[in-house]
Amino acid sequence: MNKLLHPVTLFVIIVICLFIACMKAGDKMANDKCDMMAIQQSNSARVTIANGVWGTVSLKQGDCMPTTSKTSTCSACPVEREVRIYSYTTLQDIEPATDNPSLAKSFKTQLIKTVMADDQGFYQADLPAGKYSVVIVEDGNLYLNVLDNEGGISPVTIAQGRVNLNLVVDHAVY
Repeated sequence: MNKLLHPVTLFVIIVICLFIACMKAGDKMANDKCDMMAIQQSNSARVTIANGVWGTVSLKQGDCMPTTSKTSTCSACPVEREVRIYSYTTLQDIEPATDNPSLAKSFKTQLIKTVMADDQGFYQADLPAGKYSVVIVEDGNLYLNVLDNEGGISPVTIAQGRVNLNLVVDHAVY
């Protein structure tokens, strides 16, 4: 019986080792796909506008609580989303969504332009000089993730040239 147990035990150990190796390879592939620093650098080389705003849209999710463990599920990956550019908009200029304070049903200000972020999260919009609010459409609403000290939503000022504005949809737990 011990002779049969030994090959079975050896087989189980080999299967476990292969499983762990595959998990690590899968993690590396996922990490490569979600290496936001590398993606943002790559996207910076794709900018073709002379004047306006460009950036990378990403989705942050999982458990992002500080931990000493290596088992965090926190991740940020590029996503395809609709990006809307409005004239500068403050919290007083929105119709809030009733179920989530991070969302607005609509803005009362002028919609200037709509662009799509691609599968690498890259977006760009040619814009004249001015002050704008750049927001992501999330589940049919406008995602409000950044405010300036005047209550302005995701503000960007274009003077001359191109401005980098990376946008994050944050569904993480902290």
